[in-house]
Amino acid sequence: MLSRGRLNVGLSAGPPLHAELLGQRFLDGDRTDADYSHQRVARLAANLDGAYLGNDETFITSAAGRLRPRIQPHAPGLRERLWYGGGSLRSARWAGENGFNLLVGNINIGEETDNFFEAQLRQLALYRSSWQAPHQPRIAVGRVIVPLDGADARTRTRYRDYAESRHERTLKPQGEQRALFAPDLVGTSEQILTELWQDPVLREVGELRLELPYNFKAENYEQIIDDFIHLIAPNLGWPGVQTNKPDLARLPA
Repeated sequence: MLSRGRLNVGLSAGPPLHAELLGQRFLDGDRTDADYSHQRVARLAANLDGAYLGNDETFITSAAGRLRPRIQPHAPGLRERLWYGGGSLRSARWAGENGFNLLVGNINIGEETDNFFEAQLRQLALYRSSWQAPHQPRIAVGRVIVPLDGADARTRTRYRDYAESRHERTLKPQGEQRALFAPDLVGTSEQILTELWQDPVLREVGELRLELPYNFKAENYEQIIDDFIHLIAPNLGWPGVQTNKPDLARLPA
């Protein structure tokens, strides 16, 4: 993804979805023996650090001349823009210990609680207490946000039906892993801003990630993003555009 004009890379451990359909296009050999662990992510981060290979006396000669060898191309600062997608205490601790920025969304694991927001707050607290890198950590929280303002009556009904079909999963932990889901935020911009104001996790972070619902049409996504940019984001402190509704609730930085 691009943020503030720079490349930001999102990573996570575990096998990719539908890897069996990709077959040999995905990797060589037996994919069941592939390393999908945290160590694979850590190796990528180490490769991006830009540390020189060998010792101080190690040089190579190429068309670029005589130089100290390191993995190329070297992108200064990219290591500080690596994000890890977490949803459990274990992943939050690992991300902090290894200097990754943290991405959390509308799904996490209920550990010692059935409350989605309490579980996510615990993850953020553990992440911060585990942080060991010299640069400042960043945390971005994702929420499914569907404003109604720019939608016609039929589309509004579809949006509400979509949220209703997913509401039951938010009432209790789901499955053996006790997955917890945050409710989708569907309503007018004023209603959504009120919900965001009451979200205890957003009060603890400085970055909000707009998550889009599945299986909508392109024009629906355009309307959702346009409403978010012009009616919601400015009232959360985003300076990208000026709002024409100064009385809407504002989320503190």
